Amino acid sequence: MCGIAGIIALNNNSEDLVGQARLMNTSIRHRGPDGEGYLLLQADNEIPAFGKDTPESISNSTILHKPLQALESIQNLKGILAHRRLSIIDITATGHQPLCNTSKTLWIIFNGEIYNYIELREELSKLGHKFHTSSDTEVILAAYSEWGYGCVNRFNGMWAFAIYDKNKKQLFASRDRFGVKPFYYCKNENVFAFASEQKALLAAGIVDFKPNEKAVFDYWLFAAMEEEEEGMFKEIYELFPSHSLTLNLETGELKKWRYHTLPYSNKYSDTNFNLAESSEKIQSLFLDSVKLRLRSDVEVASCLSGGLDSSSIVSAIYKLTGKGLNTFTTAFNDKGIDESHWAKIVSEHTHSNAKYTYPTSTELLKDLYDLIYCQDIPIWSTSTYAQFRVMRLIHENGIKVVLDGQGGDELFGGYGSYYFYYLSDVLKHKGASAFIKDANHTGFFKRYFSQLFIKKYLGSLPLSQQLNVHLKIHPELKYLNRDFLQRNIQRVRREKDNYTLNDALNKDFNNTLLKCYLKCEDRCSMWHSVESRTPFSDDINLIEYVFSLPSSVKIVDGELKSLMRKAMRGITPDAILNRQDKKGYMTPNGQWIAEIRNDVRHSFENPALAEYLDTKSILKDYEALFNQPNKPDDGRIFKLIAFAKWFEIFSS
Repeated sequence: MCGIAGIIALNNNSEDLVGQARLMNTSIRHRGPDGEGYLLLQADNEIPAFGKDTPESISNSTILHKPLQALESIQNLKGILAHRRLSIIDITATGHQPLCNTSKTLWIIFNGEIYNYIELREELSKLGHKFHTSSDTEVILAAYSEWGYGCVNRFNGMWAFAIYDKNKKQLFASRDRFGVKPFYYCKNENVFAFASEQKALLAAGIVDFKPNEKAVFDYWLFAAMEEEEEGMFKEIYELFPSHSLTLNLETGELKKWRYHTLPYSNKYSDTNFNLAESSEKIQSLFLDSVKLRLRSDVEVASCLSGGLDSSSIVSAIYKLTGKGLNTFTTAFNDKGIDESHWAKIVSEHTHSNAKYTYPTSTELLKDLYDLIYCQDIPIWSTSTYAQFRVMRLIHENGIKVVLDGQGGDELFGGYGSYYFYYLSDVLKHKGASAFIKDANHTGFFKRYFSQLFIKKYLGSLPLSQQLNVHLKIHPELKYLNRDFLQRNIQRVRREKDNYTLNDALNKDFNNTLLKCYLKCEDRCSMWHSVESRTPFSDDINLIEYVFSLPSSVKIVDGELKSLMRKAMRGITPDAILNRQDKKGYMTPNGQWIAEIRNDVRHSFENPALAEYLDTKSILKDYEALFNQPNKPDDGRIFKLIAFAKWFEIFSS
């Protein structure tokens, strides 16, 4: 796990490249404090360079890709590739990056893990490739050399990388299938630049801070987070999951394409489906996915919320190894939201060493700048802080690698919101009686019809009426600037939602909800120099099998994640498998907001913020808005604080 950045001159002006590359790499130092490396690109020459964080063991080594000089300006500089290293696999000097092949015609900077690298290495060795390191990075280079752009289809893992191909005079970059690892870029008449985090492009002055109104509007109206290529920052673009790109270094031509589309079943039921066989298959695939993600040259631990997903990961590790491990949990004194007693059941079952963190509002206030800055974007709830604190605890215990359960809900159907699609399927395929029975059983009967109106009929109303409906459903939206709303009113119209349950799961898994949570996972972990591995989110074998199954087996008799529960019987404690009270990083959100409100009030006094928020009304109604300690977390009120703080941090 690392951080990557790069900048390519698209004209003859290379005067600022070194300074900009250094600023980008410094801004993401937290992603890789163990090392720093650069590759200076000239028209016909490549010079590996070192920075202040490059260990002497690298500079004094005899490795092929040894840095030859300090990072400094040289003549005819065409571009720079930059890397920050978090040493996990091949922690010796040979794991240093940028890494090259033996002929030095290919150079790579890589962030992520290719978990099946050992198997790929064996396959490539039989094809004649020679290896000089034990890293998965070198396997990527050999795979690219053998299979070209199609190499990514053979990877099981998470990745964002860039390969400089000297013979083709081009840059090839790719991102993993579902967005575990990030890749952002910008392109203007002067440069093409990319980095693991948006802040790097801002820190280097390649683009200036300017909110993208379209993304800001979607954030407020639909709780949608950067679902288009141009995200919250104007002129900074995201290379979407399952996409690759090439940049021609001579012409500056940029090409992008999708290399993977997740196949999924459009069936409601299948007469050939066998529950026992399917459960056994899922268990086998899940255990394999966890086993692959235990590959590391440093200690591996696990997050443990007490929910089904993280509990199953910890239980799977115990079954595979026969040993306990270090587990990390957020806990609260409020029994209504605390899940530590569930986590304790798992840690005792697996003989693990359980560690807990107890966040407070005072600590949230102290960490608020770092929390927002590390995310790059405004968040929507203090639940992100719970994850942030778990990752800090992991770092404080000297752990670099953890497994986490992100993606289990989107894969197996774990959110209450999926009841709408489940009930729609039941109504269509089983009739009204079955629908009424299941709707009453799940407690979703009344909510179903309000959701039906929003998803299927709201879009037929005039735009102004659609906006008014949103304002009525979510009263806090009245604190948005009315001119801002009117400028973007065309975005109110959303496509009619006629999804089945499998349609909805597929949508959430691809570039929408899951990607949003994975971004939080990446930023919280990497801010603390921790690699988070998520088997539910990137094990292609497990994912493709589950998506091949009919929707009727995902939620059964109103039980969410029914398949996962059955598959893990005998491995995960029954108490966890029988839980129905999903929480998921709950925090005392309303209480915390009330307790920090006076200390964040100044953030709403920025005149420039009034272009997006009705700051006068917010300040007028301040007490009523933010002093609601018993208000349940609806993912809305804290967004006002988060957005104001985000604007303050990045505009200064």
